[in-house]
Amino acid sequence: MAADGTLGPSARVFDAGGVGQRATHITPPGKPPSFFSPGPDPLFTQGAVVVNQKARILATVNPGSNTVSLFHIDAEDPTKLTPFGKPANSGGEFPIAVTINSEGTTVCVLNGGAVNGVNCFSVNPILGLVPKPNTLRFLNVNQTTPPTGPLGSLSTIVFSHDESKLLTLVKGGKDVTPNAFLAAWAFGPDGSLSKNAVKSFTADDGRVPFTLVNIPGSNAYVAGDPTVGFEIFDFGNSTSLSATGISTPIPNQILACWVSYNPISGNFYIIDPVLSTITEVHFDAKLNSTIVKQYVPLANSGTLDNIVSIIGKHSFLHILQPLTSSITTLSVDRPGGALPVQIFNLTSALKDAGLSTYNNLNFQGMATYILK
Repeated sequence: MAADGTLGPSARVFDAGGVGQRATHITPPGKPPSFFSPGPDPLFTQGAVVVNQKARILATVNPGSNTVSLFHIDAEDPTKLTPFGKPANSGGEFPIAVTINSEGTTVCVLNGGAVNGVNCFSVNPILGLVPKPNTLRFLNVNQTTPPTGPLGSLSTIVFSHDESKLLTLVKGGKDVTPNAFLAAWAFGPDGSLSKNAVKSFTADDGRVPFTLVNIPGSNAYVAGDPTVGFEIFDFGNSTSLSATGISTPIPNQILACWVSYNPISGNFYIIDPVLSTITEVHFDAKLNSTIVKQYVPLANSGTLDNIVSIIGKHSFLHILQPLTSSITTLSVDRPGGALPVQIFNLTSALKDAGLSTYNNLNFQGMATYILK
């Protein structure tokens, strides 16, 4: 990535040491069948690939082999990745998302298949991922391997902003899981997780929250939700494991799911892949929301995973677009003022990197590492 936010021109491809597999799409009522039969979003999640800038590590999931892989990022050339130990058993079936703590010393994974729940690892400088005692916790959601969804599937996994809790989401909408919920475990002084998760259910049946992104200055989190627009889960105080869910509509949305935050503008971006729309949202100190503006960077592109990169004093939003095999970059320094920077063609870049065959509907995950 250049200083102006542009990508390329070349790319590198690395073997994650596992087997790829995608979830089984079942079209939700009232949603366009063309997007689900099958469509993009093979894991029903955000966080399939994550990077820790401080520790220079990248973690990703291997759903078909039930493993998590860790890579070391080269300090001089971030496009050079070196496997960090061997892929570690995820402790369940069909891992879909990972998260890394701020120090880069702990990696936790969310399993979304028939054996579902969370598991955590210590980052060992020689062995890579080493299972942490007393962190394997099961949610026992009625699912299959591979999972069906997006209704009733598991969503994402994150550390709370103060890293006192581990959080994940389960989508509602199925008869067996009509109510979506946020599951929260407390971290003990020894790094173990509390035995049972505290579940905070959405106020309305059938909600389908996808993502968890902290609203800075609060103990609240934004979750894109294609049944309404987005949810806010507010813990109130940092010691609480129970959160209150509040639904907020985005007018005319169809599939609002993925979310990212821009620390320069102070706003959030919520992605709708069916409309290929980005909705910019602002929250005030009382968590009241305002829709600032909407953007369509490339029509019919199936916008999915996205991330904000900060380069110097400038911010850029990168959006994965599997239906057009591309990544769009927008300059987002000013609230309500996103400007196009680049549409990066993945087809030619991946072929030049030696990846001759792939299915663009299996693209998932987005993370950046900024060379200081």
